[in-house]
Amino acid sequence: MHFKIRFMANMKLLMGKDETELEVSSPAEPTARDVLLALAEAENKDLSHLLAAGADRSWSAIRVVRNGRVLHSLDIKLADGDTLALVPLLAAG
Repeated sequence: MHFKIRFMANMKLLMGKDETELEVSSPAEPTARDVLLALAEAENKDLSHLLAAGADRSWSAIRVVRNGRVLHSLDIKLADGDTLALVPLLAAG
């Protein structure tokens, strides 16, 4: 399955680019978590902090957006051609 992944705000700095495209062949019906794991492997980056949120994302430092809608779980199955955006939360003092 083919996915486009966009990086927003400081995620661009972490990843060194605005977006990437990714092919995921296993599992047959990948979840957002599977795609993030494949992204980490493909980019040789430690993205474990992105995966820590699981179903309870209330304390996570990022949001994963699928085709314009925020995912409330990383265990949601994705479809071929989906676009994911990794959006960090922003804070100001």
